[in-house]
Order: sequence, then C-alpha cells, then structure tokens
Amino acid sequence: MFDLEQAIADWRTQMLAAGIKSPVPLEELEIHLREEIERQMKSGLDKQNAFEISAQQIGQPKMLDSEFKKSERTFMKKPLIVLAGILGVMVGAAFILPAAAWYRDHGAMPAAQMGFLALGIAIAVGGLSTAIYGFKKRKA
Repeated sequence: MFDLEQAIADWRTQMLAAGIKSPVPLEELEIHLREEIERQMKSGLDKQNAFEISAQQIGQPKMLDSEFKKSERTFMKKPLIVLAGILGVMVGAAFILPAAAWYRDHGAMPAAQMGFLALGIAIAVGGLSTAIYGFKKRKA
C-alpha cells in the first residue's frame, strides 16, 4: 500500500541530494506539493497518482536547485548597484564643490580647476545614472 508521508519524505531527500539545502525554499516547495496533491485527490485521483503528478508539476530537483541559486545570486545585486551610484554622486560632488568654491572666491577658474570640475560632473552623472538604473532594474 502507498504511504503518502513516506513518499513526501523521499521527495524531500531527493531535493536535499540535488542541493536544495535551505529550509525556507524546501518548506515552501513541500507546501506547494501538498496543496497540489490535495487538489489532485479532490479531482478523483488516488494518493499515489496524485503524488506522482504533483511531484512532476513541481519540477525536477536539479532544475529547481538551479532556479533557487539564480535567485540567490541576484538578491543583493540591486542594492549594490544603487549604493555604487550614490557613492559615484558623492565622489563627483567632492570634485565639483572645491572647483565651485574656487570660482566663488576668485571670480574665475584656472584650467586645473576646470579639469576637476569636468571630472566631477562626469563622475556625478555616471553615479546618478547608475543609481537610477539600480532603482529601475527589475528581477528577471
């Protein structure tokens, strides 16, 4: 006779063997599996067929593991891009402000200060673009 709980325990073992070691994704997958089994059984299937169909719908362990790893890699990417952009704006401002102060104090700007001003503007604009890109970037 088919033991549903044993089949689910074996399924968990397969998931662990495939590399899904984090408890949260594994628990979430098991909840989805149990919900799908229940839905299949309500449609008239026996426990064994409901389990087999549900396990197939959840997906193969190796494929699921690669999907989870992909999402883990991109988890901190967006905040890091935004922080790099903010840092770029601050560094750019560190070049712009002294050049602007020189102009305020002397009424003219020598070529050396113009170079710092241009560099500061370029860095600040690049940082601002990076920060905006980070805010707008969507997860694939």
